[in-house]
Amino acid sequence: MDEHGMDWYDKALEHFGARENCQALLCIEYFEELEPESEPAKLLKANILIGLYRFNDAQEILDEFPIELPRHERLDLAIRKHYYQVRGDLLDAQGFYLEAAEYYQKIIDLEPAHTLGYIMKGACLAKAGEFETAKELHDLATELEGDPDEAYLNLGLIYRAEGKLYAAKKAFAEALKISPDYFEAQDGLNDVNQALELEKEIYELRLKNNPNNDDQDL
Repeated sequence: MDEHGMDWYDKALEHFGARENCQALLCIEYFEELEPESEPAKLLKANILIGLYRFNDAQEILDEFPIELPRHERLDLAIRKHYYQVRGDLLDAQGFYLEAAEYYQKIIDLEPAHTLGYIMKGACLAKAGEFETAKELHDLATELEGDPDEAYLNLGLIYRAEGKLYAAKKAFAEALKISPDYFEAQDGLNDVNQALELEKEIYELRLKNNPNNDDQDL
């Protein structure tokens, strides 16, 4: 621990969460000098490298990672979950969405009652254009332990992408019921509300400009 009571792994994690990847990398590399066998550090370093677009370096870490090493059951669950997540993140960052989804499915298999795998796989499939399956996964996640607010947020984003503005509005509102300060959900809700007002304005203009057209032609 340093004088502030936070070790270098925690510093790296904090910087990574803030997307300060240069600082995160410096911290995790120093931590590895102190704890060269740390498995969480190896996986976090791979995550950071992905954030820096150093995909080959991240791949090398993952290829060398001893995933089949015997561990205590609880530790093994945590390590495998993190490993599969980083594997998926690496593929996701390179645009291999369907391949990434296979690793996120492994997280679902490990923890079927937690939101993480469903949200990550659903978000990945949404990027691949598989909106229906993505919505099904996020619908499931809204009923599970973890981050159902994020599941509602992603549902809102998918519905918005499809142009289903009322469904998007409802999903964003549900996210805000759980987490009232959820900036991304509030931002999405504001966008949808303004789009609905704009849609109404354009509809009325079309009626005015085309008084003899029926609704189907507008």
